[in-house]
Amino acid sequence: MSLRELAVEAKRRGRRGRLLTFKEIHRIRRRGYEAERELVKRLRFHGFGAVRVPVSAPSSEPLPDVFAVKGDRLLAFEVKAPRAERAYFREDQVRKLFEFLDLFEIYPRKLAVLGASFPYKWVFKLVEKPDNYVIHRGEKGNFRLDRIV
Repeated sequence: MSLRELAVEAKRRGRRGRLLTFKEIHRIRRRGYEAERELVKRLRFHGFGAVRVPVSAPSSEPLPDVFAVKGDRLLAFEVKAPRAERAYFREDQVRKLFEFLDLFEIYPRKLAVLGASFPYKWVFKLVEKPDNYVIHRGEKGNFRLDRIV
């Protein structure tokens, strides 16, 4: 078995070590894309200029899932759409948000936001530093889109 085949097989393993089918992988990714598109619609409704960054593969480039601008504020979002009770955000994903925000010196207010789209509920968390984060379904977020002026 080649190194590439080993990498593909390792990537297809689910949380419990079970091999995921391509259909399951596609369904998980589609849920994430739909959540990102819904967030862009919500941001635009609240007066933001928002764009989804379609990156189909993990990249070393510091690109967020969604970024938005309103007035003197630039927001970078990492979005998850779990079906379970919690969403996990790895430190390297959060670090990319801060690297992206550092590229734009012209904006005085730059915010890194984690968003979890649970069924029928969004939870947003504003983060100050790169670290591992968990957002629970029942938790109250510390960030609201309608409070940004």
